[in-house]
Amino acid sequence: MENQAVAEKFQCIVTGVDTSENAQKAFKYAVNFAYREGAKLIICSILEIDQFSVYEVMDEQFMAEKRKELLLQLEEYREYAQAHGVKDLELMTGEGDPAELIVKDILPQTNADLLVIGSRATHGIKGYFGTSASYMVKHSPISVTVIK
Repeated sequence: MENQAVAEKFQCIVTGVDTSENAQKAFKYAVNFAYREGAKLIICSILEIDQFSVYEVMDEQFMAEKRKELLLQLEEYREYAQAHGVKDLELMTGEGDPAELIVKDILPQTNADLLVIGSRATHGIKGYFGTSASYMVKHSPISVTVIK
């Protein structure tokens, strides 16, 4: 009898979302995968402070509006996931560098065993494997699936 390795079933999936095409594909992949596996899905989005001027960051009303927009977007992601059969959902946010926050803060707070991300974010050099994706693949303590 042949000794076969049994693929471990993922229990908790984290997906990072932004408005890029690759992140949207990764999100939809994560939703479908979580549904098929019966896994918990954690949807996270990071407010990238370095994308704003110092004046914008110091403007409390501007930042409050950006935080509100981020939460509204996350609610739309929740509704999509629920409409596609995912029952166990959690939303997480943060502010700063997405790659570092996901790897150093979000993953340690969860029991996630899979991270699903897009290959490119909304910023950076178009057409290249994103620096955020590259960082997360290199430094993540769990398995990473990169969607292109």
